[in-house]
Amino acid sequence: MNSVGPRRNDDTLVLGMNPHVQAEAEALQKSNPSARVSTLRDSFQNDQVRASGPDGVTRVHDLRTQDGIRSFVATLGLPLAQGQQVAAAIASAGEDARDELAQLALVWARAEKGGVIPSRLVLSGHSGGTSLWGEEGSFVNGVLTRRDFARLAEALPRAAAGVEDLCIAACYNGGETTMEAWRALFPNLRTMWAYDGSAPGTFSGATAHLARWEKATRGEVESLRPELLRGLRKGENLAVWSRLQGHQTASVRASTADLRARLSAGHVPFERYFQGNEVVRDTQHGPLREHYNTLQALLGRPELSASERTGLERAREQTLRLLFYGNVSARFQETHRSSIQRGFTALGLNAPDFSRLGRKEALALIRSFETELGRRNPRPLEAQRLLPLLTEGLRDLQRSHIPDNWL
Repeated sequence: MNSVGPRRNDDTLVLGMNPHVQAEAEALQKSNPSARVSTLRDSFQNDQVRASGPDGVTRVHDLRTQDGIRSFVATLGLPLAQGQQVAAAIASAGEDARDELAQLALVWARAEKGGVIPSRLVLSGHSGGTSLWGEEGSFVNGVLTRRDFARLAEALPRAAAGVEDLCIAACYNGGETTMEAWRALFPNLRTMWAYDGSAPGTFSGATAHLARWEKATRGEVESLRPELLRGLRKGENLAVWSRLQGHQTASVRASTADLRARLSAGHVPFERYFQGNEVVRDTQHGPLREHYNTLQALLGRPELSASERTGLERAREQTLRLLFYGNVSARFQETHRSSIQRGFTALGLNAPDFSRLGRKEALALIRSFETELGRRNPRPLEAQRLLPLLTEGLRDLQRSHIPDNWL
């Protein structure tokens, strides 16, 4: 095994994408007052961070530019080639997520120079299993993918080797293959804690869950028990991994054959919602949520073929966006208002407000738009530009057009 600085410590680093991460950090600190808890959160302004240079002067670095990224990385005191790797990792992150990743690099860089970093890591936010994002009310944050974390871990390997206990305080990261993908980032990991289903919000259970995780991972722990959250809300969704006992879940898992049967049965209600013939009344319950849960459960199974997994991943992303179509249509209208206006005007049509339309009405309007555009020769450029946003985005709900933090 690789080592970094002194042996294991009980300090905890919490990276939170949502606005209430400080409450989660305080729950951890209260659980163990003698350990240090550090918090990384959304910066004072999108993708800007403060860091001190070799001269001791603190400056603001604008991570939206290559010059800002380079000036920030220069404060880390890393060898040139390693600094370039870190810069590339930060640059590859999406809008309003570079600030959190840079803050993580600032902590982890200490390990590369022989310093000590927290042995325990908490990643908190909304999730569908492959990324973390922040959104609550008027607060909207960026999206950090697992690949973003992987790039930074590859650039700072001594730091990655220093993480021994990982907690993903977010939904749908407890499947066996999902946990395996996260574990691959941290070669010396002893335990991992995640959720094989939805996770509680900060004030609806997360603080109590984190306090139990903190107590269970003190010292050089080699195993975790999946029943540690018994009696707590959503405790039945806990999934754990440890060196000694491998992957375990708090609830008995359905067989893969049963999940495939559920998936097949779920296609009928999915189609009703997709066509707008049925409206989601409750995003957390109902046939569409059950269909989404089935997709997530299947994707956690290692026996799936690569081709089956690819198809299920697309279905998962589409189903999640359909569950939160109300949010999607509102953000679509807000983001593309000007393009919608120009595209419909180019065809002599009145521009709609998609945030005020149900899905069935929106699909009918998209069909009419596509038909009218097909009749034109030549086809107006503004209408051509709008078409893929309407069809691939609002109609087909492709992730490339509907980002995670719209949900």
